[in-house]
Amino acid sequence: MWGYSMISDHDLLRALLSTKSIKYFWKDTSRRFVGASQSFLDYYGFESLDYIIGRTDEDMGWHVDPAPFQNDELIVINEGKSIYKKPGLCIIKGQMRHIEATKLPVFDDYGTVIGLVGFFEDVTSKYEEHKRNQNVSETDELTGLPNRVAFYTTINEYVKSYEESGTDFAVFYIDIDDLKITNEKYGHEFGDQVLKNFADKIVSIAKQNSVAFSFGGDEFVIVHQLPDTGKGPASVSRSVLNMEERIRMLLCDIQYIDGKSYRAGVSVGFSVFSESHTVEKLLYNATRSMREDKHERLS
Repeated sequence: MWGYSMISDHDLLRALLSTKSIKYFWKDTSRRFVGASQSFLDYYGFESLDYIIGRTDEDMGWHVDPAPFQNDELIVINEGKSIYKKPGLCIIKGQMRHIEATKLPVFDDYGTVIGLVGFFEDVTSKYEEHKRNQNVSETDELTGLPNRVAFYTTINEYVKSYEESGTDFAVFYIDIDDLKITNEKYGHEFGDQVLKNFADKIVSIAKQNSVAFSFGGDEFVIVHQLPDTGKGPASVSRSVLNMEERIRMLLCDIQYIDGKSYRAGVSVGFSVFSESHTVEKLLYNATRSMREDKHERLS
């Protein structure tokens, strides 16, 4: 018994928060972040707590469908119940990740819930291993980005969110101009470096509220969550145009690859789900928009 008394609450908390595999966070009764562990910040790529303090999950935009996460937290706060290892999807640095989250109520001395504490683990590797065992690959081997198979799995989550909560989204279809000519001029190894470089840039563009995919060859797709449709068409249009501008600026800013001077153009098209209504029409409209952009730029 004496040995256990040497461990203070502060020591115990520090040990829990120092683990890298488990990401801790805590919130007030309005579901706003009050604090988080360094592993949580590192996972999302935040330099300090300032990025999350006082904000909710919806403010951060890192869930395709925030409703299940919100409902779980309301149960914890309003009913004082605990949620254990609940599976979910989270957008991390432009990619969809599978997580399991546990959330527990925090009580004051009088038994009143004053907030919640939670932690989660990234179980994407387990999910991918399961897919590999089923001989279904969801990753593009060259770029490491999710592929077409993963796109259709993910897009269904966006559609579900739209149908349940009206959260609109857009698809951006991106094509690198003249990659065939680049391969002929510099060789396919250099062409592969071009694709990897572009993939890295696309992930940096996607960040927290979008997911990036490789559609094979010189084609990429970004699925981008749009502002609340209640804010009006102007807000949606502005979000789409801002995203399109970011894509063009960052991708066209590439000037050197593998020590060689390189300057490529990109053709970009987009489509909004609320204007397309089906995934097939959404992709068709985005692809057509991209081809129209290519024709205008290169003709």
